[in-house]
Amino acid sequence: MLDASADVEPLWEIHTPAGDADEDLSAILPPVARRLIGAVRGGTAGGLFPPVVTAGPEGTVRIDRLLGGAADARMLAHALTDQRFTPLLTMLERLDAWCVRATRRYSTVVAGGVLDVTNADLFGPMVSEAFVACATGRPHYARDRVAEWTERCQAFLTLFLDRLQRDMRTCWPGEPAFQGPVTGLWTHGEETHNGRQRVLRLDCAGGGRVAYKPRPASGELLFTAQGGAGSPASVFGLLNDAPAASGEVRLPVLSCWPGAGPGYLWQEWIEPPAQWGPIRASGEWRLTGTRLSPREAARFWHRTGSLAAATFAFGITDMIGGNVVTGTRPGEHEPLLYPIDLEIYFCRVSRLYDTGLLHDRTAEVDQHHVGLESSPRWCSAEGPAVCWHAETTGALRLYRRRKPCTREETRTVVADTGGRAGYGPYLPAMLRGMFDAWTLMCRQRPAIRRFLSTAASGHYVRVLRQPTFRYFDALVPRWLSGGGAAPVPAEPGVHFDRAELDQLRRMDVPYFVRSLDGGPVLRIEPPPRSFETAAVAAAAVETAAVAARPEPEGGWPPLPELLDGANLELAGLGVALRDAVEHVFDDVTEHVVTDESLGVRLHLQSPAEGQVGFDWPEVGRRVTYIWTREKVRLRIDAVDAPEVPAEPAPAGEVRRRLLRLDRLDGAIRMPWADGGMVDDSAERRLRTLTDTGIAWLSRVVTEHGWPGHTMVGAAAAAAASRLVQHARGHLDFRRRCLELMRQAAAGGDLPWREVAYLTDELRRADGLPQVYGTKFEPVAGRLEPYPIEEPDDVDRRRAAMGMESLADYTDRIRRRFPLTAKEAS
Repeated sequence: MLDASADVEPLWEIHTPAGDADEDLSAILPPVARRLIGAVRGGTAGGLFPPVVTAGPEGTVRIDRLLGGAADARMLAHALTDQRFTPLLTMLERLDAWCVRATRRYSTVVAGGVLDVTNADLFGPMVSEAFVACATGRPHYARDRVAEWTERCQAFLTLFLDRLQRDMRTCWPGEPAFQGPVTGLWTHGEETHNGRQRVLRLDCAGGGRVAYKPRPASGELLFTAQGGAGSPASVFGLLNDAPAASGEVRLPVLSCWPGAGPGYLWQEWIEPPAQWGPIRASGEWRLTGTRLSPREAARFWHRTGSLAAATFAFGITDMIGGNVVTGTRPGEHEPLLYPIDLEIYFCRVSRLYDTGLLHDRTAEVDQHHVGLESSPRWCSAEGPAVCWHAETTGALRLYRRRKPCTREETRTVVADTGGRAGYGPYLPAMLRGMFDAWTLMCRQRPAIRRFLSTAASGHYVRVLRQPTFRYFDALVPRWLSGGGAAPVPAEPGVHFDRAELDQLRRMDVPYFVRSLDGGPVLRIEPPPRSFETAAVAAAAVETAAVAARPEPEGGWPPLPELLDGANLELAGLGVALRDAVEHVFDDVTEHVVTDESLGVRLHLQSPAEGQVGFDWPEVGRRVTYIWTREKVRLRIDAVDAPEVPAEPAPAGEVRRRLLRLDRLDGAIRMPWADGGMVDDSAERRLRTLTDTGIAWLSRVVTEHGWPGHTMVGAAAAAAASRLVQHARGHLDFRRRCLELMRQAAAGGDLPWREVAYLTDELRRADGLPQVYGTKFEPVAGRLEPYPIEEPDDVDRRRAAMGMESLADYTDRIRRRFPLTAKEAS
């Protein structure tokens, strides 16, 4: 049963009408609406409306189904007779008329049946947004906004089809896979730019797929375009063609080409690899992703390391999940990681975290769906903002989604056939790939500089003037009000200027660019709302200068020094290596490794302390990077010189002892708990072990502060939290630890849930109700939370600590710790 308590009040509700009401609607609904209802009944048009969701694993919501069948068709037909949906019916009629005209006009490039208003792949995002706006918004505003969206939808699609018709005759590639006509169109539903324009996917008659990107930022063309014989077409192509420096490098390139006019591009669609299968299973749930043999995984992570080094070198950012995917191109057998949305580059990137490839726990937004995910989580970073919940009465209630969606597949998590996810088990290969790419870029720096000096003209880079999530937080309430609410920032102290407000008012995510030649920050003028001919297509790419808000430190991209390759020096890789290690520190099985086949010598002591040496036989040297949290050093020795041992690090010893204490505790505690906690001898051993551990931890805290993630890694930091929780005395020290843990959590060095656990433990010790509901006792045959202060507000408090609802947590605890017959009695 879906726990709706975590959501706001229902936005709207539909019921099944009495009898077969939809049979009598022919005189009420217009013909296009009747056709739509018929398509829903037949199960082909459910994607035009929000999906029905149910409870998923680990606090997620799963898309259970799309609207379809006789019952849903009856409810929907009955709903559409409500006057509030008049703007939607008008939209359907206008889009239907446009489809009839466009089908005739573009018959040479688009197959019949594709341009149809019941085609959910094409019109789903537009119709669904209009449906929600009509259902939840004020009628006056919904009418005006839906009419505007209809015009912009027609303008966007007309501009796209004009470009397609022209480009297929002029600049389309000659590969058979990309030959037309287009047999399918799919619209990306997540965000719009520049007049409600979206990314489209084209299915070609030749079997290939192409992405259409209606924006001038063109990093794909500059970095990843595949060239033919002769001069390289992109930076990555140049590097792939260059002689190796310290080892083989393979960077991802793909077919992408500019349109015949400015302001857009076409790009090959990267398909999932053949190595595709389940990487996680739990009960009825299955998560599918890329699954490689150990040999394939080692090559994959070496090549991914090369990509990571290149993104760091060229200041490429926003490489979060969804913007990079694992896949293969036709004719290839082993997958690569492909950047498929490369808009932001030549930025200030001081850490590898800044690229978006790694999860930065201290970032403003806790975005763990990064480009290099190391955990096969059930949650997704995307999903519909509004969903239906099926009630026991048969009614459907519309809610704004508050929980993450369950994902059934992932293009960013890569596992091996042994079930190990991420690059942690292949860290030497990942680091070697970074080093090999870095030495190549350093050696090819003059060639890169020459290429960029001639290729940069006409290219643009996207400028994120504010984090995208702030724009989304302002857009959703405006959408749910039918466009009536002003776009107001959700955070205090944040404001939108006129250039941002102009775009937010038309429900666009604000979009700004800057030429690689420099100059002002620009916004893109959208195509006219009444738009039917190619003659005015140029209006879609006109730019207007924006009065820039205060520039970030270092300035807006592109940074001239990065265009010049200023950071391509051997020492410049050190910070990126340290960050790559820190990201997977707890996933690394061996912290001291010598891999002769790779020429890598790795010695890690804590997440931010260690060293890695790379043999470089071609120049007779071994290059070693040595780092702490504060600095990175470079040492160059003869390749056959004796290895210099790593200097001992206090954090390494703290980590080892915490993990050892935790293992000993678990070896005693779990059998004791499974046996009903009646073994007095085991209880005494646990108390002695805990008291000894607390005495040692108090000295650690005095000398080094709280052992959080950055000091000892996530696993050891969690062990420290458990040690403090398990102590039954030592109240003064535990209260001191609670304050230190709060400070650590505020700095992103500890999950807030650890603070919640200890808070409840100390409240119980003081004889007070718990705050977060983390502690349980057997009551009337089952586990129940100890008394909770202000229980009606507990889920809000838990959510603020990043925790699931109390109902979901209670269910999980009861399944994890079933009561024995003796305990239940």
